[in-house]
Amino acid sequence: MSLTFESDRLVIKMSDVSFTDALVKYYSDNRKFFSHAEPERPDSYFTHDTINRVLEQEMHNIENSISYYYYFASKENPDVIIGSMSFVRIRKMPYYSCIFGYDLDEHMQGHGYATEACAAAIKHILSVQDIHRLEARVRTDNERSIKLLERLGFLFEGDEFKSIYLEGEFRDHYRYAYINEDF
Repeated sequence: MSLTFESDRLVIKMSDVSFTDALVKYYSDNRKFFSHAEPERPDSYFTHDTINRVLEQEMHNIENSISYYYYFASKENPDVIIGSMSFVRIRKMPYYSCIFGYDLDEHMQGHGYATEACAAAIKHILSVQDIHRLEARVRTDNERSIKLLERLGFLFEGDEFKSIYLEGEFRDHYRYAYINEDF
């Protein structure tokens, strides 16, 4: 399944091996910036072969409704990925839920791109999957991400103490949820 759609300023694409090189550049360029929010990855991760395999696995997961992955670029420069979103661990009855994640290029922060892309991807996932609840976790010190979730309509649910292993230790996170009232 290959799908591309647009928002006002962005082109949003589901996983496809055709943009392997663009994704290698995106992750390589943002490796240090993302290190506060993502697990440490070995150098071998940032290669064409590894990213191609990752995209193939993502495409398999999409085809089997296990997870959905989206990448986005500006309409002015559609071949340069500036962010990504994921909806993973899609669970069916009785939960009808998934975990939502996102990232944005360090140099694209503060322009509303993540809000625009996430809103469009949430609208899409809710149109193609039976999902009642989206869950997100955010580090307690990530103010921009907290504000993004709140702008998207996510509600704060609580603290998760020492919940995710990042930068050599378990870090505290906040848990947020978005409830699909049209379910």
